[in-house]
Amino acid sequence: MYKKFVLILFMLAGIASFADEVKFSMSAPEIVAVGEQFSLTLTLNDKGEDLRMPEIPNFDILMGPSTSSSRSFSIVNGRTTQTVEYSYTFILRGQSEGTFTISPATIKSGRNIYQSNPVSIKVIKGRQPATNNQAQQGTPSGGDNDQQTTAASAEELFIRYETDKRNVYKGEMISATFKLYSRVGLSVVDQTLPSFEGFWTQDIDIPQADQTRTREAVDGVIYNVYTLQKKVIIPQQTGTLYIEPAEMVFNVQKRIARQSIFDDFFGSYQNVRTIAKSKRIAISVKDLPSPPAGFNGAVGKFSVSSNIDKTNIVANEALTIDVTITGNGNLKHINPIKFDFPADFEVYDPQTSYNFKASEAGIIGNTRFEQVVIPRYAGDFSIPAQKFVYFDPEIKQYKTLSTKQFDIHVEKGSDDQNTTVISSMTKENVRFIGKDIRYIKQSGSKLKPVNSILYGTLPFFLSYGGSFLAFILFVLLQQKRLKENANIALMRNKKASKMARKHLKAASTCVKNNNKDDFFEALLKAFWGYLSDKLTIPVAELNRENARATLNNHSVKNETIDSFIELVDKCEMARYAPAAVTDDIKTLYKEGERLINQFEKQIRKKAV
Repeated sequence: MYKKFVLILFMLAGIASFADEVKFSMSAPEIVAVGEQFSLTLTLNDKGEDLRMPEIPNFDILMGPSTSSSRSFSIVNGRTTQTVEYSYTFILRGQSEGTFTISPATIKSGRNIYQSNPVSIKVIKGRQPATNNQAQQGTPSGGDNDQQTTAASAEELFIRYETDKRNVYKGEMISATFKLYSRVGLSVVDQTLPSFEGFWTQDIDIPQADQTRTREAVDGVIYNVYTLQKKVIIPQQTGTLYIEPAEMVFNVQKRIARQSIFDDFFGSYQNVRTIAKSKRIAISVKDLPSPPAGFNGAVGKFSVSSNIDKTNIVANEALTIDVTITGNGNLKHINPIKFDFPADFEVYDPQTSYNFKASEAGIIGNTRFEQVVIPRYAGDFSIPAQKFVYFDPEIKQYKTLSTKQFDIHVEKGSDDQNTTVISSMTKENVRFIGKDIRYIKQSGSKLKPVNSILYGTLPFFLSYGGSFLAFILFVLLQQKRLKENANIALMRNKKASKMARKHLKAASTCVKNNNKDDFFEALLKAFWGYLSDKLTIPVAELNRENARATLNNHSVKNETIDSFIELVDKCEMARYAPAAVTDDIKTLYKEGERLINQFEKQIRKKAV
C-alpha cells in the first residue's frame, strides 16, 4: 500500500511538472507606422483549444487567426526530446498615433487555461524615405543600360555608433553601441571598425535576444535595427579623443528596372554594392581634480575589504594579506595598495587577479591583490591601515575608504639558529646606535696622588709580564681555533654535495608522488643547506642578497646566480601562495639538479 501511495505522488508530481512546462506567449513589433500592416503572433508549446482574444481597440484586424504548427527532435546523451509549437497569427493595422497595450489572450490546453503576456505597441505617423524614383517605380532608363539599379540611399541604409556620454573624466566609463539601420534586404561583404586610439576597451557580450532584428523610428522612418557591437570604453588620456568612423560594405537587393510586362508579376532583383560609413564622434576628456593622498587610479564606485590569513606565526613563516576592491569602474587600472611593513619583514610583489564582467552598466566585479610577506624575527608587529581613495564621477568628488590594521605576534622558530629581537628594536633603530647621547657612567673611580709614577715598580713588571704571557696564550689558542674551524669548514665543504644530493633525492620522491607541498620544501633545503656548507655561512644568515654577493665573490657566473634566485623565489612563492606558481615540479626538479651541478663546477674552480 505504501509503494502505491509513493507511485501516485510521483505521477502527480510528473503531471504538475508537465503543466509548468506549458508556455503561452504573445509577440508583436515594438513600433509601427499608422496604416502599416503587421503581425500579432501567439505561440503555445502544446496543443490548445478555445483561444480567446481580448478587445483590440485602435487597431484594424485585417486577417486571422491563421494557425500553423512545427515539430523538432533533439537527441542529447541518447535521450530523445520532442518540441511542438503551435502559432496563431493575426494581421493588424494601426489606426492612429500613440502607445497602446494589447491585453493578454487565454487558451485552454488539457485541463488548464493559460494566459499570455500583454504587449505594448507604439504607433507613429511615419513617412517614406526619399529614394531614387526610377529605382522605386521601375521606370526604363533608356539608352544602352537596359538594366539599371542604384545603390541604397542614406535613408534606406546607414550605420551608427552611439555613446551614452560625450563629456567625461579620465578613467570614466563610456558605453558605446554600434548599430545597423536598414529598410532593404542585404548581406555584409566587408567592414572596418575603429581602433579606439586613446581608450581602453572591453567587449560586452550581446545576448541572443539583442542580436535579432528590432525596430526603431528615426525622424519618422521605421528601420529594422541590428546591434553589431557593444563596448565599454575608458579614456586613458585627457583632451579631445575621437571614435573614428566605421565603414561597412554591403550587397543590397535592389529591383531591376522593368523590361517587360512579366516583371510586374515576377519581379527581378540584383545585388548592388553599397558602402555605409558612420560619423566621427568626439569625446571631451577632463583631467581628474587634484587627488588626496592614497589615490591609486580608481574611478567609479567601489568598496574595499582586507584580510590576513593568520596573526600568530613563527619567524620565517609566510603570511598573506588579501585586499579585494569590488564595484563598478575601471577595475583593470587600479594599482595595488601599498602597506607600510616593518623593516624586518621580507616583502614580495603583490599578485593581482581580476574577476569582472562588462555590461551597459559598466565594468562590474572585483580586483584582488594577494601579497606575501615573511617576518624574519620574533616580536609583536603592526601593519597600519591604509587609505583607499577613489573618484566618483557622478558626484565629481573623491571618496576615502580604509583597509584594516593588522597586529601580528611572531614567535621564535623551532630552529635554534633563529635570532630573537625585541619588537621595539628594528633595523632602523640599530643604525642609530652610537649617534644618540649615551648614559653617564655612575660607578666610583679610585683617586691617585698627584705625580705618582708606576714605571719601575713591582706592579709595573708584573702587569707587563702578565700581558706578554696573555698575548702568547691568546695567539696559541687562536691558532688552535682557526685550525679546528678550517677542518670543520673543509669537512662541511666536502659533504656539501652529498647533503644536497640527499635532499634532492627527497625532492625526486615528491615528484614521483606528485607531492607539491613537500617538494618545494625539500628543494629549498637542498639549496640553502648546500650553500651553507659550501660557503661556510650559517643557514640563518643566508638570504637572496648575501647569497648573491657571496656567489659573486666565488666567481660564479651571473646567469647561474640569476637562475638560482629565480628558482628560490618560485619555491618560496609556491609554499605560501601555491596558485601563483604554475610550473611543472618535474621541470623545476631538473633545473635544481642542473644548478647544483653548476655550483659544484664553478665554486671548485674558484677554490683551485
